[in-house]
Amino acid sequence: MKRSEPFDASAISAEISIARSEGRAMVAGALDFLLHDDALHEDDLAYFAFLERAQAMHIGVVDLVERGNPIASVTLLRAFAENLAVVYYLADRPSEVQKLGPGATQGFPIGRVIAAANKSLPGFKDLYAHWSNIAHPSGKGGFHTLDVSDDGTFTWQSHPKFRSLDDAHQILDWLSDLCSLTRQIIVHTGARLSNGTHD
Repeated sequence: MKRSEPFDASAISAEISIARSEGRAMVAGALDFLLHDDALHEDDLAYFAFLERAQAMHIGVVDLVERGNPIASVTLLRAFAENLAVVYYLADRPSEVQKLGPGATQGFPIGRVIAAANKSLPGFKDLYAHWSNIAHPSGKGGFHTLDVSDDGTFTWQSHPKFRSLDDAHQILDWLSDLCSLTRQIIVHTGARLSNGTHD
């Protein structure tokens, strides 16, 4: 029995570096708001929650891709997408913003959240379903390291590993798209809150 072969991230080191830069740029738009001297409002705390989750999950996805973990990186990417989707949901239901506040115990109906995002981002629901199939216990969510030869012999390892560099690139591409959309929301919301507009 051979030992598991870990993923060699050196082949995507440039892409990993770009992803980390995009993550820093994503949250840079919040700087002006975070440095303002005005009193905080309840809506600001929801913004903090969105920002904290976005940054934490972005860092996590990049780290997991670098470690060669396709299942965990897609699962966290899916959570990052949910964080973004909530903004689209709240656009029509601003009274529910308190669900993002400190100590909130009630969550969001995730099916409705995804449907709301899909209205503004066509195809979002299908992509989310694809990520869910990988994240949930299923045949699609496993066997990323299983290779079956024509003669019926196979290789498999329990240690996570991308099937190909293309898979790692795809996750980084999805992350880049979500990061760009999240950055737009951070900049827009931060500017609005800095100007004292709390709606």
